[in-house]
Amino acid sequence: MNPMEDLLWAIFYESDAYSVTGDKVMGRQAAGNSLLKAYARSNFDKIGAYTRNDINFNDFKNVLSSFLRPDQNKEVSKIPWGSPDLSNSFGGIYYPAPDISRLANQRFFYGHHNYSIVGVTHTTASETVINSLIECYTSPLYEWDSIICTSNSVKNSINTLYEQYHNILKNRLGATKKPNFLLPVIPLGVHCDDYNFDKSETLNYRNSLGIKENDIVLLFLGRLSFHAKAHHLPMYIALEEVAKKLPSDINLHLLQTGWFPNDFIKEIYEEDSKKIAPSVNFLYLDGRIEKEKLKSYQVSDIFISLVDNFQETFGLTPLEGMASGLPVIVSDWNGYKDTVRDTIDGFRIKTTTMEPGHGYKNALRHNFNFDTYDHYIGRTSQTVSIDINEVIEKVLLLATNKDLRKSMSIEAKKRSKDFDWLKILDSYLDLKIELDKKREFSKKNKEKTFFPPINIQDQYTYFSDYSTSHITKKTIVENNKEINKININKFVEFKSINFIDDIVPPLDKIIKINDYIIDNGPCSISSIMTKLSIPEGLAYRIILWLAKYGYSKLSDNND
Repeated sequence: MNPMEDLLWAIFYESDAYSVTGDKVMGRQAAGNSLLKAYARSNFDKIGAYTRNDINFNDFKNVLSSFLRPDQNKEVSKIPWGSPDLSNSFGGIYYPAPDISRLANQRFFYGHHNYSIVGVTHTTASETVINSLIECYTSPLYEWDSIICTSNSVKNSINTLYEQYHNILKNRLGATKKPNFLLPVIPLGVHCDDYNFDKSETLNYRNSLGIKENDIVLLFLGRLSFHAKAHHLPMYIALEEVAKKLPSDINLHLLQTGWFPNDFIKEIYEEDSKKIAPSVNFLYLDGRIEKEKLKSYQVSDIFISLVDNFQETFGLTPLEGMASGLPVIVSDWNGYKDTVRDTIDGFRIKTTTMEPGHGYKNALRHNFNFDTYDHYIGRTSQTVSIDINEVIEKVLLLATNKDLRKSMSIEAKKRSKDFDWLKILDSYLDLKIELDKKREFSKKNKEKTFFPPINIQDQYTYFSDYSTSHITKKTIVENNKEINKININKFVEFKSINFIDDIVPPLDKIIKINDYIIDNGPCSISSIMTKLSIPEGLAYRIILWLAKYGYSKLSDNND
């Protein structure tokens, strides 16, 4: 087997994309952190990290080490910033977002055939992400590159965007070709072993929360944000009706494990719970604390997530619930359609929204900055309806039918194994091998013509009309006697000269060329390059530096 086939892409690491500490943990960060754990627990002996500096690299190693089992040892390879081509031994770079066009543009200077670039979707609702996806469409991404879509719904939305953009380019510019980078659907994963609980602890945990043996606990786990995740009121309304219909010896609890964006929203939830669902007992745990999160899954009977927001793209928590052996009740929404099998692992509740064509008003409000992104997704979520009657029916069915809960629990736990991170990494590895083959085939057949990226401009081409003349090998250079009398060794120490790293050419080469000019009188740059074995670019740079500060003067050779 090719040794490269035993390695997975090097990870582009910045802590913001992988950290689950702090007050504002997002789904993309939870997913990134979970991926690092998967890398750590995998069979890959060597893991690559592409980082901006040593601080980020050391942070990467520390996070990775925290996930290693006692018997594990991983070789971690640092890919220096500015040398992305060194990722070729790993097959390329994995970037934790879909905006990979910048990496693609940079790759021109290292050889497009040398490595692949792989991104992944999270939310695709923001204007920033939409713009980045549009930029990818015309960027130098090829069939050996990909943006992993975490759900079929996300892939469909990206294809809708790209079809619209193609029609614009076709109409405006006569474009006929489409990009051929891949959009594979590979879901996020779950660490199933983390959700195998000691049942002897369950009763104690339930007792500590005031939950009786016969009581039913529904769990919502995630950000507690009605404008950005899932509006709580449809769930509260439904559960109040369920609580009224349950036998008198069964209490209904809603455990909300997560975190509030701020105290204002926390107060709204608490007030609404009293007004809307007084018959339901509300419990809260902090979802940012791993122990509290696992405890929540362990004490619950049913997992519920009625997501109604367009910013949602996959939804990891139902899978965690299924891995915990909980039947799930979820909205029939986006990624949930791919993970939860209706009537087998639980129930998917019907959702309804507007017909295509009715959303430009909301989008325009956001584009004009009348609405922030939070207000935009909050406003659009108001046009998503979840069938409350169906929620009532399905919750009541599960709450009163222990055998159904048990059978769905078994199926849910079985189903979750299809999404175990080790299986997902196998899918990643299959994709990586496919991209490697495509890249090698194209390289061998030399079937591509590559152009420099349009937004990384050679200043001397872009601004070619600015100067009077251009330096060439024929340019004549001579010593500018008595103009700048300061010793070059002292002159380069001026703060206005040496104000950033590497702005002054190598001092030994400056002195070498200057001495040659003094000793040989007027001479062509070509002769200097030949005699001193100095490459063209460096020779030009040094001679222009000497002329700029009065040590030499330039004249055109009109011969």
